[in-house]
Amino acid sequence: MTEIIENETADSMGFTPSWWTFVLLGIIAFIFGIFCVIMPGYVTLFLGYFIGAIVVVWGIMTIVQAIQPHEGGAGRSVALIILGILAIILGLMVFSNLLSAWFTITYLIAFWAFLTGFTNIFQAFTGKDSIWYKVLLVIAGVIAIILAFYVLMYPLMATATVIYVLGIFLIAWGIVVVITGLMTQK
Repeated sequence: MTEIIENETADSMGFTPSWWTFVLLGIIAFIFGIFCVIMPGYVTLFLGYFIGAIVVVWGIMTIVQAIQPHEGGAGRSVALIILGILAIILGLMVFSNLLSAWFTITYLIAFWAFLTGFTNIFQAFTGKDSIWYKVLLVIAGVIAIILAFYVLMYPLMATATVIYVLGIFLIAWGIVVVITGLMTQK
Protein backbone atom coordinates (compact mmCIF):
# COMPACT_ATOMS: atom_id res chain seq x y z
CA MET A 1 0.00 0.00 0.00
CA THR A 2 2.77 2.46 0.94
CA GLU A 3 4.71 1.58 -2.23
CA ILE A 4 1.63 2.33 -4.39
CA ILE A 5 1.13 5.71 -2.71
CA GLU A 6 4.84 6.60 -3.09
CA ASN A 7 4.82 5.63 -6.79
CA GLU A 8 1.61 7.59 -7.46
CA THR A 9 2.98 10.64 -5.67
CA ALA A 10 6.30 10.45 -7.52
CA ASP A 11 4.56 10.02 -10.88
CA SER A 12 2.10 12.86 -10.28
CA MET A 13 4.89 15.23 -9.25
CA GLY A 14 7.17 14.21 -12.12
CA PHE A 15 9.99 12.85 -9.95
CA THR A 16 10.33 9.45 -11.58
CA PRO A 17 13.29 9.54 -13.97
CA SER A 18 13.79 6.81 -16.54
CA TRP A 19 16.43 4.18 -15.93
CA TRP A 20 18.56 5.46 -18.80
CA THR A 21 18.94 8.89 -17.15
CA PHE A 22 20.75 7.20 -14.26
CA VAL A 23 22.98 5.32 -16.68
CA LEU A 24 23.75 8.47 -18.69
CA LEU A 25 24.49 10.52 -15.56
CA GLY A 26 26.71 7.73 -14.23
CA ILE A 27 28.66 7.47 -17.47
CA ILE A 28 29.19 11.25 -17.60
CA ALA A 29 30.34 11.29 -13.95
CA PHE A 30 32.66 8.35 -14.58
CA ILE A 31 34.24 9.96 -17.65
CA PHE A 32 34.72 13.30 -15.87
CA GLY A 33 36.21 11.42 -12.91
CA ILE A 34 38.71 9.72 -15.22
CA PHE A 35 39.67 13.14 -16.62
CA CYS A 36 40.14 14.46 -13.06
CA VAL A 37 42.52 11.62 -12.20
CA ILE A 38 44.43 11.51 -15.49
CA MET A 39 44.59 15.25 -16.30
CA PRO A 40 44.08 17.28 -13.10
CA GLY A 41 45.79 20.35 -14.55
CA TYR A 42 43.41 20.61 -17.50
CA VAL A 43 40.41 19.96 -15.27
CA THR A 44 41.56 22.73 -12.93
CA LEU A 45 41.82 25.13 -15.88
CA PHE A 46 38.44 24.03 -17.23
CA LEU A 47 36.72 24.45 -13.86
CA GLY A 48 38.36 27.82 -13.30
CA TYR A 49 37.30 29.19 -16.68
CA PHE A 50 33.87 27.62 -16.31
CA ILE A 51 33.35 29.29 -12.93
CA GLY A 52 34.63 32.58 -14.33
CA ALA A 53 32.18 32.35 -17.23
CA ILE A 54 29.29 31.55 -14.89
CA VAL A 55 30.13 34.57 -12.72
CA VAL A 56 30.24 36.86 -15.79
CA VAL A 57 26.91 35.52 -17.08
CA TRP A 58 25.37 35.88 -13.62
CA GLY A 59 26.61 39.48 -13.46
CA ILE A 60 25.05 40.26 -16.84
CA MET A 61 21.77 38.65 -15.80
CA THR A 62 21.79 40.68 -12.58
CA ILE A 63 22.24 43.93 -14.52
CA VAL A 64 19.43 42.96 -16.92
CA GLN A 65 17.21 42.19 -13.95
CA ALA A 66 18.04 45.60 -12.44
CA ILE A 67 17.09 47.44 -15.62
CA GLN A 68 13.66 45.79 -15.91
CA PRO A 69 10.78 47.54 -14.15
CA HIS A 70 9.94 46.05 -10.75
CA GLU A 71 8.88 46.87 -7.24
CA GLY A 72 11.48 48.05 -4.78
CA GLY A 73 12.44 51.38 -6.26
CA ALA A 74 15.65 52.82 -7.60
CA GLY A 75 17.71 51.73 -4.58
CA ARG A 76 17.21 48.08 -5.43
CA SER A 77 18.11 48.69 -9.07
CA VAL A 78 21.31 50.54 -8.17
CA ALA A 79 22.31 47.78 -5.75
CA LEU A 80 21.70 45.11 -8.41
CA ILE A 81 23.65 47.06 -11.02
CA ILE A 82 26.61 47.46 -8.64
CA LEU A 83 26.45 43.76 -7.77
CA GLY A 84 26.31 42.82 -11.46
CA ILE A 85 29.27 45.04 -12.34
CA LEU A 86 31.32 43.59 -9.47
CA ALA A 87 30.46 40.05 -10.62
CA ILE A 88 31.54 40.83 -14.18
CA ILE A 89 34.81 42.34 -12.94
CA LEU A 90 35.45 39.30 -10.72
CA GLY A 91 34.69 36.90 -13.59
CA LEU A 92 37.03 38.77 -15.93
CA MET A 93 39.73 38.75 -13.24
CA VAL A 94 39.44 34.96 -13.13
CA PHE A 95 40.01 34.87 -16.89
CA SER A 96 42.97 37.24 -16.68
CA ASN A 97 44.76 35.41 -13.85
CA LEU A 98 43.37 31.97 -13.16
CA LEU A 99 46.25 31.01 -10.86
CA SER A 100 45.49 33.83 -8.42
CA ALA A 101 41.82 32.83 -8.40
CA TRP A 102 42.75 29.26 -7.44
CA PHE A 103 45.14 30.56 -4.79
CA THR A 104 42.34 32.64 -3.33
CA ILE A 105 40.06 29.62 -3.17
CA THR A 106 42.84 27.52 -1.67
CA TYR A 107 43.57 30.10 1.03
CA LEU A 108 39.86 30.35 1.84
CA ILE A 109 39.83 26.58 2.33
CA ALA A 110 42.85 26.89 4.66
CA PHE A 111 41.13 29.67 6.63
CA TRP A 112 37.98 27.53 6.91
CA ALA A 113 40.05 24.56 8.13
CA PHE A 114 41.76 26.72 10.77
CA LEU A 115 38.42 28.01 12.03
CA THR A 116 36.94 24.52 12.10
CA GLY A 117 39.95 23.10 13.93
CA PHE A 118 40.09 25.78 16.59
CA THR A 119 36.31 25.66 17.03
CA ASN A 120 36.39 21.89 17.56
CA ILE A 121 39.17 22.15 20.10
CA PHE A 122 37.41 25.02 21.90
CA GLN A 123 34.17 22.99 22.04
CA ALA A 124 36.07 20.00 23.40
CA PHE A 125 37.44 21.99 26.34
CA THR A 126 34.35 24.05 27.10
CA GLY A 127 31.49 21.69 26.28
CA LYS A 128 29.57 19.42 28.62
CA ASP A 129 29.64 16.39 26.36
CA SER A 130 31.00 12.94 27.08
CA ILE A 131 34.74 12.43 27.30
CA TRP A 132 34.82 10.31 24.13
CA TYR A 133 33.03 13.02 22.17
CA LYS A 134 35.54 15.57 23.46
CA VAL A 135 38.44 13.33 22.42
CA LEU A 136 36.94 13.03 18.93
CA LEU A 137 36.52 16.81 18.76
CA VAL A 138 40.18 17.33 19.66
CA ILE A 139 41.29 14.78 17.07
CA ALA A 140 39.08 16.39 14.41
CA GLY A 141 40.38 19.82 15.38
CA VAL A 142 44.01 18.77 15.16
CA ILE A 143 43.42 17.13 11.77
CA ALA A 144 41.72 20.31 10.48
CA ILE A 145 44.61 22.49 11.69
CA ILE A 146 47.16 20.15 10.08
CA LEU A 147 45.15 20.29 6.87
CA ALA A 148 45.16 24.10 7.03
CA PHE A 149 48.95 24.20 7.44
CA TYR A 150 49.33 21.70 4.58
CA VAL A 151 47.15 23.83 2.30
CA LEU A 152 49.05 27.01 3.22
CA MET A 153 52.44 25.40 2.64
CA TYR A 154 51.54 23.66 -0.63
CA PRO A 155 48.60 25.51 -2.23
CA LEU A 156 49.07 24.07 -5.73
CA MET A 157 49.38 20.54 -4.38
CA ALA A 158 46.21 21.10 -2.34
CA THR A 159 44.33 22.15 -5.48
CA ALA A 160 45.55 19.06 -7.34
CA THR A 161 44.59 16.88 -4.38
CA VAL A 162 41.07 18.29 -4.41
CA ILE A 163 40.80 17.48 -8.13
CA TYR A 164 42.09 13.93 -7.52
CA VAL A 165 39.60 13.39 -4.68
CA LEU A 166 36.82 14.78 -6.88
CA GLY A 167 37.88 12.38 -9.64
CA ILE A 168 37.89 9.34 -7.37
CA PHE A 169 34.49 10.32 -5.97
CA LEU A 170 33.03 10.81 -9.46
CA ILE A 171 34.35 7.45 -10.66
CA ALA A 172 32.84 5.61 -7.67
CA TRP A 173 29.60 7.58 -7.80
CA GLY A 174 29.31 7.08 -11.56
CA ILE A 175 29.63 3.32 -11.19
CA VAL A 176 26.99 3.24 -8.43
CA VAL A 177 24.58 5.39 -10.46
CA VAL A 178 25.02 3.22 -13.59
CA ILE A 179 24.34 0.09 -11.52
CA THR A 180 21.29 1.78 -9.98
CA GLY A 181 19.98 2.66 -13.42
CA LEU A 182 20.52 -0.86 -14.76
CA MET A 183 18.84 -2.38 -11.71
CA THR A 184 15.76 -0.15 -12.05
CA GLN A 185 15.33 -0.99 -15.73
CA LYS A 186 12.04 -2.83 -16.17
